[in-house]
Amino acid sequence: MKLFNIYTKALLVISLLGTSSCLSEINEEPVNKLTVDRLLNKSTIVNFRDRSYDKLNSTFQSYHNGEILDAYTDDAFRAGTGTPFDWNSGLLSPDRNMFSSTLWDSYWEGIRKSNLAMEYLPQSQVPEDLITRQNIEMWVDEAKLLRAWYHFMLIKNFGPIPFTDQAYSPDFTGWADLVRPSYQEITDRIVLEIDEVIAAGRIPLRQAANNEFDKVNMAVAYALKSRVLLFNASPLNNPNGDSQKWQRAADATREAIDKVAGTYSLLPMADYDKLFSQDATVLNSEIIMRSAINGAPEMNAQNGVDLASYGSATQSNNAGVVPSQELVDSFELTNGSLPVQSYTNESHTAVELAPNYSEATGADPYEDRDARFYHAIVYNGAIYGRFKGMAAAVPDIQIFTFQGFPGSGFNETPTSDTEVDKRRSTTGYYAKKFRSANYWGSTTGGVDANKIFFRLAELYLNLAEAECALGNLGAAAEALNIVRERAGQPQIQSVLGYSNDQNWLMNRVRNERRVELCFEDHRFYDQRRWDILETNGALTGMKITSSDGTAEGEFSYERVKIDVPRSATSDHYLILPLATEEVRRLPGIGQPSVWQ
Repeated sequence: MKLFNIYTKALLVISLLGTSSCLSEINEEPVNKLTVDRLLNKSTIVNFRDRSYDKLNSTFQSYHNGEILDAYTDDAFRAGTGTPFDWNSGLLSPDRNMFSSTLWDSYWEGIRKSNLAMEYLPQSQVPEDLITRQNIEMWVDEAKLLRAWYHFMLIKNFGPIPFTDQAYSPDFTGWADLVRPSYQEITDRIVLEIDEVIAAGRIPLRQAANNEFDKVNMAVAYALKSRVLLFNASPLNNPNGDSQKWQRAADATREAIDKVAGTYSLLPMADYDKLFSQDATVLNSEIIMRSAINGAPEMNAQNGVDLASYGSATQSNNAGVVPSQELVDSFELTNGSLPVQSYTNESHTAVELAPNYSEATGADPYEDRDARFYHAIVYNGAIYGRFKGMAAAVPDIQIFTFQGFPGSGFNETPTSDTEVDKRRSTTGYYAKKFRSANYWGSTTGGVDANKIFFRLAELYLNLAEAECALGNLGAAAEALNIVRERAGQPQIQSVLGYSNDQNWLMNRVRNERRVELCFEDHRFYDQRRWDILETNGALTGMKITSSDGTAEGEFSYERVKIDVPRSATSDHYLILPLATEEVRRLPGIGQPSVWQ
């Protein structure tokens, strides 16, 4: 379904899943034929609100069985010859646009549903004792904020697109007249929408009821504004480095942090895993908004350690998206040093190591790391936890990834599509965020895993980046240190080799963001807005061997190149292309500039 079809459907697009027969009839009526009795129906009005949220979970992960976007970056790898292989082979094109058409269609549909909600909710004639006018006005503002969010999702994937504030009628004939604005113009329009929602003040800063946790709140408005302006100021959209754009981003982010203070706070490191796996009825203090979809089946079954060899009666389908050595290298040592000082060849298999770090035989390259490493990465010798039904006397599972270890050992055939190979990691690591051994056992599903849309730590990282770009290095370090302090890492000014230099600090700000937000769908977009796709050119893993072939042996370590194409580095990959047929329908919009 393309944009043209989405907007020219004569029937109301809002699907009313699980509703009464009266509500389902709306699918069979043109929007302009909604009658007074429909507008008197409480369920109908509530569903206008709910349907504006339908496409919020239209993320890449939702459409690709839990496959996260990191497989399309230098942070991770997925074995086999599926879509990630094609992407990294340089095959992206308007006629082979991988996943872009799905995202394009979904976010335009989200805009349409939001516009319909904004149009019809105010016409509600439901009695005040069933739905208050205050709630109606709040729901209209929710739809307005969602409309801004959907527009932002479109521009960060496809470049600037025209802002659409109405659900076009079936006889609309102006499709060919729609034209792309500048990135600045569409950014300003999105920010205007957000500012109007903030000024109205009708949405709570935090949702109180657990059945409302999946609804936007005012903190989302502040966080979205911060993110929108950060993207606008970033090198891809601000090649001349206009400081006013960075100042707007810094001001918006500082305002966001000030407004949420006292209501939101960073979780202590002891509770860090609760950010990613927590009962759906509980919302911790750091999460500004997360999805309502339980992603545990996808995140564990499609991206997990095969625990069958550790005694579980059930097992994952494949290792899925596994961390790269490059991501592992981004996690500092506890003294604040990066373990790798530099890569000394193009393939990243030769490195200059930090003085107090070793990958020699018998060493342990995974000791004394940033605490976040142990919450994000499953490495050789990692304690993984317990699956359901384990006997109390049995110790927690310890995962081994060395070559030849049954089940979770090293996979040397990265393009193999056989099940036995895809269940083993090609890099020597597995992802841990959003995953838990407790999902497995005699039955599956013992943990909730939710996609994070916004959390407080991102705001501090946004502020650090904007202040650093402005040359305010002290303010940048102050914001950065708030995130580092939670992890127990030393203040950035005290790390070995610290330089009071803008480029040095910006590199560490970007590295901090890479570590803190890994596997949360940020790296894919950060690489693009920073215009650093050349970092996709090399990808490595750690091949570990045991001196006696057992977990008791002495381990040796070898950095190895993942021998697959790594061609997703050209400017074409900065912005997703539109399908050729869509460009024919929308000539005024056309392809993004990098595809022209």
